[in-house]
Amino acid sequence: MMVMQTGESLLNLESQSMPCYFFKWLTVELAPTILGEKPATLLTFADSRRFPRQTFWRKYGAVFLRGATIKWMVVRETKSCLTILFYHPHSLASWIRQTDHCRFLAEFGYKPECSLCETMECLRSRYQSGCPHEIGLLLGIPLKDVLGFMGRGEECLSCRGMWCIYGDPGPSIQVMAKIDASKMYAAGLLNNGTNPRRILLEQESKTA
Repeated sequence: MMVMQTGESLLNLESQSMPCYFFKWLTVELAPTILGEKPATLLTFADSRRFPRQTFWRKYGAVFLRGATIKWMVVRETKSCLTILFYHPHSLASWIRQTDHCRFLAEFGYKPECSLCETMECLRSRYQSGCPHEIGLLLGIPLKDVLGFMGRGEECLSCRGMWCIYGDPGPSIQVMAKIDASKMYAAGLLNNGTNPRRILLEQESKTA
């Protein structure tokens, strides 16, 4: 079973109360999208005594991402936390316009002819009632696994990892491995002193 790696588990131990750590953590979490291994990443920002993620995001987030190809949108906001979708516009647009994906999203009110901006607004609207099932597809989870989780798939649960896998686990495990490798690659650079903005802006290749 593959367990999702996190910025906190991969980065060298240092004070989480400093903005520099927040920038590193955010870069690791976004690495799969920065490096093109998944079209979007969903993160929740909430403050804790040890790590004030929401405070840091509100103060530094927009400036940190300035000039990056990665875009972001708050899909839900409460008094205690922010839920934000970070996405690569070209990758996400290409992913959701695949025929099977368009057909699936149309069931929830998404229109294939709409712009990506309009699609994101539809997602934000649906998110106000709770996390919608289609978010899994937008995050790059294979459609068969999204349908299986919804109880609509034709294949049985075969194993669990970063998400529940239905049917042939091979393709899903490959996606998980690439996500994991992206995070480890970014964390390795950061732990060796690379500036987070360099990874964010240059979108370095894992094979470089």
